[in-house]
Amino acid sequence: MMKGGCLACLMVAIKTSRVAAQDGGEPVSQVDEPQLDPPQVDQEEAAIAAELAAIQGNSAIETVDPVTSDTAASNVNENPTASSRGLSNLMNPAISVNGLLLGGYSNRHESEVSREREDLFSGFHLQEAELQLSAIVDPYLRGDVTLAGNIDGVAFEEAYVSTLEIPRLTIRAGLFKASVGRHNELHTHAFPFLTGPLPWRALLGPEGLSDPGLSVELLLPLPFYAELKAQVFEGEWPLFEGSIADHPATAPDESEPDRRDLEDFAYVGQLRALFDLHETTTIELGATYVGGRNGFRGQTSLAAGHAALKWRPIESARYTSFEWQTEWVWVHRPRTPGEESTGGGYTHLRYQFEQQWWVQVRAAVLGVPGPSDDRIWRGEVLGAHVLDEFAALRLQYGLDRDERANAPFVHDILLQLVFSMGPHPAHAY
Repeated sequence: MMKGGCLACLMVAIKTSRVAAQDGGEPVSQVDEPQLDPPQVDQEEAAIAAELAAIQGNSAIETVDPVTSDTAASNVNENPTASSRGLSNLMNPAISVNGLLLGGYSNRHESEVSREREDLFSGFHLQEAELQLSAIVDPYLRGDVTLAGNIDGVAFEEAYVSTLEIPRLTIRAGLFKASVGRHNELHTHAFPFLTGPLPWRALLGPEGLSDPGLSVELLLPLPFYAELKAQVFEGEWPLFEGSIADHPATAPDESEPDRRDLEDFAYVGQLRALFDLHETTTIELGATYVGGRNGFRGQTSLAAGHAALKWRPIESARYTSFEWQTEWVWVHRPRTPGEESTGGGYTHLRYQFEQQWWVQVRAAVLGVPGPSDDRIWRGEVLGAHVLDEFAALRLQYGLDRDERANAPFVHDILLQLVFSMGPHPAHAY
């Protein structure tokens, strides 16, 4: 320890002499200046500091508790940073919270709300609160967990692990959203409008297609971005259910309402490609197929296609942009009661005209192909004021009509507050 003290005194002496010269102490003559080579002094100080740090480090190892000396010495030598911080924040997952508050008016009576479509109605609502946790598990895996719910209940929305560092290949396992078009993979806070498109809510369910499963995603070796996905799920979805109470197709005593076997999985295949039309413009094209045996022993099939065009000028990327997206879906459920085949689609436009302002319109139809008097139409107009990346206000007017029941037009106008806390992950492109 004597050596460490002497080195410390030498450093203090050098620094004191410099300060005295700068503060008006004894003047340093021009003759003496060449004898004091600044670069050499800096090198000497660096060497002294390094030696002093080494001595202090050895001292820390010598003074640890004898009971834990082996472990403590190992920590100091191998990872001094983790040792000084205790439990490193690098081991904690990134945590974020997203909230959706909704309120407004609709002339749709609450008793007429279709729970299958999750229609909007008058009042104030906690539309959803979402908790996301994300972290690198180890050099080979990444983990993502999402819990979402409202005053009616909370459940896991996603909980899965994904592989890392496998060239061109990603394997995912756990509970996650199926890759059906573009919209199904979005979380509620990332919806372009206050709710999902009408055909998606009616045919895929309000929560979309999400289940425990396995996904293999391959980046194809092509001159443009192209991705091929193959997924298998439990398939506990409305598309594959077979339980319709009090219906002739169901067992008379309803003791076997759903005749799907444990091995009746749902299979998803998707191909999507992204093309650069210009340095400011891209277009994405994709096709999806979903298949599996339903509860009536028939083979359910779903086919979907999507296209998305985005334009963002380089010189004013923060202030203006344009987006057009359209998706179409068709479902065939043989041996099921009622309508075996149906489909629908939507298209939407979004234009950003200022850094914090944009407008959007969307039109959707359900019941195509089919007779014109057996369809549901819906149109929406939305204005958004994005305060920053953590909060936004969105005002939406919606109009829809169910021609099957010859019902009157339904109007709704609702205001939504979207807020985020924490390092929320980036949304899909």
